[in-house]
Amino acid sequence: MIRRLLLAFGFAALLAGTASGQDADRFLAGIWPDELITFDQETLTFDKVGSLRHGAATNNNWTADGRYLAIVTGRMETVEVFDAAAMAVVDDFRLSTVGTRIRFMSATPGPGARRIYLVPVVVDLEPDRFIHKTPSEIWVFDREAREVTHRIPLGGADDWRPNIYFSPDGASVFLVNDQIVELDAETFEETDRIELDRPLAPGYGGVRGHSLDEVEPGRLFGVYRTVEPRQGMELFGLLEIRLPEKTFSHFEVGPQMRLARFALSPDGKRGYAGLNDAAVIDMETRQVILRKKGFERGRTNISMIVSADGKRLFVSGVGDTMYVYDAETLEPETEIFAGGDFMIPPQPIRYRATTGN
Repeated sequence: MIRRLLLAFGFAALLAGTASGQDADRFLAGIWPDELITFDQETLTFDKVGSLRHGAATNNNWTADGRYLAIVTGRMETVEVFDAAAMAVVDDFRLSTVGTRIRFMSATPGPGARRIYLVPVVVDLEPDRFIHKTPSEIWVFDREAREVTHRIPLGGADDWRPNIYFSPDGASVFLVNDQIVELDAETFEETDRIELDRPLAPGYGGVRGHSLDEVEPGRLFGVYRTVEPRQGMELFGLLEIRLPEKTFSHFEVGPQMRLARFALSPDGKRGYAGLNDAAVIDMETRQVILRKKGFERGRTNISMIVSADGKRLFVSGVGDTMYVYDAETLEPETEIFAGGDFMIPPQPIRYRATTGN
């Protein structure tokens, strides 16, 4: 069944990002080569909590409840499962064999992390050559059975590499890229498909997106660009996707700036768009209340988090330093050395706040 949203948009890539609205008092991060560290918002300090089993991380994704984190390590051949309750890696697996290298573009844990959803790259090692196979399936690895139990064809373009989300009740799996495909979580049969392929209004250019940030399970925000038809002016705006309801809303904010990530304050009243430039958005009036050009000051970062009390903005992700800003003025407050280059950018540990454990 193919269904179209009331307001649809088309864009080439939606990339999952660090959760940006949170009430946790600690962040988890990983630094080169294999250390796991936590950051305390109150003391503004990093502390080591453990190590990965197979070296540097390349990407990672949390379960919706914030308890388990699947981390791709071992030159993209290993997946390690981190448990926020134990604050330790509790499992790992590798699917490569003597004649085949299997690397993972992403690994996403399902509810309870019993299943890990993988986007694999398979390379056959022939005597005289390596044969690289473009990703065309999602593999579902069952941690109890210790094997891949399902293979889900991606369909469409061979390079369609979706981000994977789950409904709050765990009944549906959502594959998100330039469309949203809903699958039954048990049978993996397609139950709905949402085509994101129309301009916002007649005359407007198509929406071109950068990334999506999941501020709470199933609720995604992203910064987009479009072209206004009368003067040809490039504008930026915000879109919100609610996966359980399979709906989205959007609004244009102002003239184009160099923005990519999005973070939401804990009370939901302010949005922060970055990172090359930065904009503070009143989410109730839908107006930009502060703009700052050259916010990155020559850096390129990928993590932006609002503090639990809404007073600070933590920016990091590339290099070895976390930058702390006043959330009201976007003026820098301090810089904190993490002890090594980030391999896992800082991300809120939501499990403690959500469960009370």
